[in-house]
Amino acid sequence: MAGRVEEEEEKAVFDAEAAGALVKELRGTFSSGKTRSYEWRVSQLKSLLKLCDENENEIAGALRQDLSKPELETIVYEVTISPHHLSR
Repeated sequence: MAGRVEEEEEKAVFDAEAAGALVKELRGTFSSGKTRSYEWRVSQLKSLLKLCDENENEIAGALRQDLSKPELETIVYEVTISPHHLSR
C-alpha cells in the first residue's frame, strides 16, 4: 500500500506545458478548417430531426424488436423527448 501512495504523489495534478501544447494543437486544427461550421452543424441537426419525424413508426418498431422496449416508453422517451432536444 505504501508503494501506491508514493505513486499517486508522483502524478502531476496539472501539467501546464502539456496543456499549452494541447491548446496549440487544437487551435491549429480549428484554424485549418478541418472542423465543420456552425451552419453545417445546425443543418445536420435539422436533418436528424426530420429523419426522426418521418420514421417514428420504424424507430418504435426497431426498439420493440431489438430491445423489447414498450410502445409507451418508446413514444415518451425516444419519439417525443429526443427530437425536442434536437430542436432547441
